[in-house]
Amino acid sequence: MVFVAVGAVVASLLATAATAFDGYQFYESVTTRGLYPKQVTVPAGGSYEVYKTEFKAAVAPTDPPKDNKHGPEVTWLAIDIRKKVLDEDSATMVAEPTDLELTDRAGRTWVVELIPGDRPTDRLVVGQEYRIQGVAVVPTEVKDEVELSFRPSSYRSDTPIDDLFKKDSEAVRIDNLVELTFRRR
Repeated sequence: MVFVAVGAVVASLLATAATAFDGYQFYESVTTRGLYPKQVTVPAGGSYEVYKTEFKAAVAPTDPPKDNKHGPEVTWLAIDIRKKVLDEDSATMVAEPTDLELTDRAGRTWVVELIPGDRPTDRLVVGQEYRIQGVAVVPTEVKDEVELSFRPSSYRSDTPIDDLFKKDSEAVRIDNLVELTFRRR
């Protein structure tokens, strides 16, 4: 009788461990999927099409805010990203890009903070250009060399919530990730 009880407990623990391990593997594959995206370098002034959407970007110095507590050793930069949907299939790809950062030649990075915009949250108009704006603060000596990089989001506003948690769903595909880097010269 004791062996049956011990066997039942062991079987229950193994089943729980297997389920937990499977769930962890899925979690890890989804959260670390951005470690190895396709790297694309866009020439200065150029654009790039990904997910049937065109992206352009510009980086330029801007005036600091009035309550600025930084001195002349830093420069404020305005980030201007232009997003234009080229196909009706991509009109529901409304999310902002992710992992926005500026990188200098030495490999140092600075975060770009996005400014809330007034883009639609359900569906974008095909052919219309939408602005995504942000700011960053960098050391003055690298203000002309830093380059913007980001990952366009593949999220669709018409994706059912349940699909975001399914392993075989189009919503969690990891083979279509792209990171764009925009040259400045």
